[in-house]
Amino acid sequence: MSEGGESTADLRYERDRFVAFAFASADAFLEIDTDRVIQHASGAVQWLAGAKPEDLEGKGMLGLVERADRPLLKAALATAVAQGRFGPLGLRVSPKGRKQLRVVAFGTHLPIHGGRTFVALSARRMGEVSAKQQEDMDAETGLLEKGAFGEMAQKAMSAASEGGRPYNMTLLDLDGIDKLRDRMDSEDADDLVANIAAHMKANSVNGESAGRLDDDKFGLVHDADLDVSALQETIAATVKEADPKGEGLEVASSTVDLEGEMSESDNARALLYTINKFSESHGDFTIDQLSDGYKQMLDETREKIATFKTVIAEGTFDVLFQPIIDLSDRSIHHYEALARLRSMGSDSSPFQFITFAEEVGVIGDFDIAMAKKVITKIKTARLKGDRLSIAVNLSGRSLESPAFVEELHEILKGCASIREELMFEVTESSKITDLESTNKFLQSLRGLGHHVCLDDFGAGAAAFQYLRALEVDYVKIDGIYVREAFTTPNGKVFLKSMASLCSDLGIQTVGEYVETEEVSDFLHQVGVNYGQGYLFGKPGMILSIKSIPKANTAAG
Repeated sequence: MSEGGESTADLRYERDRFVAFAFASADAFLEIDTDRVIQHASGAVQWLAGAKPEDLEGKGMLGLVERADRPLLKAALATAVAQGRFGPLGLRVSPKGRKQLRVVAFGTHLPIHGGRTFVALSARRMGEVSAKQQEDMDAETGLLEKGAFGEMAQKAMSAASEGGRPYNMTLLDLDGIDKLRDRMDSEDADDLVANIAAHMKANSVNGESAGRLDDDKFGLVHDADLDVSALQETIAATVKEADPKGEGLEVASSTVDLEGEMSESDNARALLYTINKFSESHGDFTIDQLSDGYKQMLDETREKIATFKTVIAEGTFDVLFQPIIDLSDRSIHHYEALARLRSMGSDSSPFQFITFAEEVGVIGDFDIAMAKKVITKIKTARLKGDRLSIAVNLSGRSLESPAFVEELHEILKGCASIREELMFEVTESSKITDLESTNKFLQSLRGLGHHVCLDDFGAGAAAFQYLRALEVDYVKIDGIYVREAFTTPNGKVFLKSMASLCSDLGIQTVGEYVETEEVSDFLHQVGVNYGQGYLFGKPGMILSIKSIPKANTAAG
């Protein structure tokens, strides 16, 4: 016993309690027992609960927060018991007679007096969740949707880079969760998903950095020292307990740090690309392969981006040209410039290369490089007394980048003498989201004297919306419609209608996949102005002839 009559154990308890409070320094403090009952309250709790500290003692901790956040808090307290601490965690509280508050909670668990969790609460230092963020939440779970989660992961990457605080990202695969839910009562199934989401939130940064990437795939950004295995076990146990058959399912996970050797922007691109691929990997990863497969994918993505940058910087690609022919007289109207990577061989298709560049957001760099090469080609021809009209492909994704738009306009300042010969063809138009801004950019090109073509017209449900919103000189009808004109009952009618619509709008048309004289004749008959395809020539060097003679079909 001490002189004051307190036992050594009591003094140790007081010391440990205040050490814990000091560690979790905040506006208000709560001591919670294993039954989640408040044993002690101190600090500025009046704003928290509209009651004095002593009035909170003996009350349940869960009753302080909004009902929707109680599973989240319950999961967080369980995390503290299992791993020693939790937080920071965003919660909503409703003090008596006051509007709802958003607070940040931290917790530390100590094995004293049967186990106590010391919770520190701070007034939230950020604004309310924006309307845009609310829209980016998965309606069923309250977790971030894939796009918003990717943005959150990028923010964590920036924070790690700027502040030196390490963050990790873990992706979890709950393969079979849909089948499990099918054999459960609907209310129980909803509770299961809510509990899974709660555990994900409780272990994520600020309690707001967890996302649902697909029906059975989830992700969370968390502190580097999180015990991911414990989280897996907790989720697996939660699922097994809810399963009427008691079987549950395996929870696969893969964790990577959000730091890399590349620039922050390239790391972010690799991260978003990999998240997208993971969410789309139905059956591509087995439980055993998920971790290694994801990390390998991320490493490969980083390597591909580095390779892409090298190709751009060193110009190690060639430009081939495919003629677009006037169907009325077989004269060459212009050429489309197409890229070929030297390392892939001159006849290799660059489809995967270009698709990858679009998916990771670096296609703008390649479009600029192509434009420079084509401009050089046209100017060189001019010096020899020739006039070459060539269309440069611009990805729809590039057009939405202010940096790309600015750089291209800067390049075009030196092209006053070749305006009519330098054309632009908008590809991947289905990826354009800001049609108004894109149209302004296209009109700026047309205002300078360049002609603009919209590629892949007819592909996708929104094709006519693009045609209405984007004012162009030419439309390239998607090749699938040309082929279907000869394979489906209504194919020719649809093709003729598209050609007629464009004609009425004052837009000239180009038909793709012209491989036979029959196709060429039909396109001309229905009003299509130009044709492109192997009948007229494969991508190659610029042809020296000015027209393509009609094939001798009688020769068979």
